[in-house]
Amino acid sequence: MNHRHDRLQNSCDGVEDFAAANTAYFDQRAHQLGDHGHGHELGRKNVAAMRKAWPELFDEDRTVAMDYACGIGNVSQTLCQYVKSVVGVDISQASVDRFNTQAANQGLEPDEMRAVCAELKGEPDELDRLKFDMIICCASYHHFPSIAETTRVLASFLKPGGALLVADIKAEEDGRVIFPEVHHHLVPHTHGLSEETMRGAFDNAGLAAFEMRESFRAKMRSTGGHVRWFVARGVMPHSLWEMDPTDEPIV
Repeated sequence: MNHRHDRLQNSCDGVEDFAAANTAYFDQRAHQLGDHGHGHELGRKNVAAMRKAWPELFDEDRTVAMDYACGIGNVSQTLCQYVKSVVGVDISQASVDRFNTQAANQGLEPDEMRAVCAELKGEPDELDRLKFDMIICCASYHHFPSIAETTRVLASFLKPGGALLVADIKAEEDGRVIFPEVHHHLVPHTHGLSEETMRGAFDNAGLAAFEMRESFRAKMRSTGGHVRWFVARGVMPHSLWEMDPTDEPIV
């Protein structure tokens, strides 16, 4: 019996199970999301935290941004004010449809703000080979079974010098479960995300200049408890020599 093959198959099945569950969940609720204003406010606060930490990344005349796991566009609607263009990416077609409808209703052209339905793999021909100055992902990393694989894929879409920015819920020091059991089929990282986990994923994806900052506290509507949010950044080096200036040259 090939135990390694069985482990890999089980891992793949788990990834697909979470992806399918999240697709179904957000397809079903896309018409409701955003109506209560909570998502818009959370998107605004996360973009504000990113701009406060790294203002140099936001250039309305130059920055081409991807909003990964964009949903119906709560983050992009704030982000588009501070960048040249935004391409949203999500696995929920219903969410993407609402994203594009709302963008059109705002009078935005597709070259300013648009979304596509895709499950990115990091393959060369995806997204018409488009590369980005900035990729942001807000409130979604806890939904991804493999943080490392997701980060690797996103890093492959960055231009040299481009930055990956992530906002999510920080793990508590006591390791307690943050997300309610009713959402455990959607959320593999039920304890939130630690700095060690994020740093490891960014490092393994070849990103440099890792930084993670606690940004604000917020109340979870599902539990009534308060959680800590963070923003994290990693930069795609212009060359391998930029990754760690203390490393010895390889000969």
